[in-house]
Amino acid sequence: MILKMMETGPLMVNCYIVGDEETGEAAVFDPGGNAEDILRVLKEQGLTLKYIVNTHTHWDHVGGNAGLHEATGAPIVTHKDEAAMLENADAMASMMGGRIPKSPPATVFVEEGDELTVGNIVFKVVDLRGHSPAGIGFLFGEYAIVGDALFAGSIGRTDFPGGDFKVLTDNIRSKLFKLDEETKVLSGHGPVTTVGQEKKYNPFF
Repeated sequence: MILKMMETGPLMVNCYIVGDEETGEAAVFDPGGNAEDILRVLKEQGLTLKYIVNTHTHWDHVGGNAGLHEATGAPIVTHKDEAAMLENADAMASMMGGRIPKSPPATVFVEEGDELTVGNIVFKVVDLRGHSPAGIGFLFGEYAIVGDALFAGSIGRTDFPGGDFKVLTDNIRSKLFKLDEETKVLSGHGPVTTVGQEKKYNPFF
């Protein structure tokens, strides 16, 4: 498996490129921007983009959608209840002093219990809503891509529309903290952490 992390977009969102070495298929999770840089890494690694995945659709996580889709034709994947926010993500960026290209619409929808397959890699979808209306995470092997649900030493903000502190913390406890403590947590911002580290030391728990 190929796993690359890149800081992308005006708010330095962690974008994850996950590829299957055998088949050459890849998925890109949360491209905050810098689509040309992401495309260069895909080419360098000999990977073909199968999916553009948004764990949630806040503007800082979707700035690379347009460039990646235009270059590869790969569909955009998210939860159906997050999809509507893509239409206005560029306007939200402008209101907050940022600028991103207008995202194409999502055409593939997943929810908890679904699986997304990229080559021989299977991503299991979990519902991590609470930071946004229907944020989702993806479990694969020893990794969990969690968007802005859980960070090293913190959790996602819950004061945005659709946010809910209790829902978010309940989801983290019931879904992420039940994973093996060595599971690597790949967050939307900041450093990689582990489930065990956050269970023991995250001040929100």
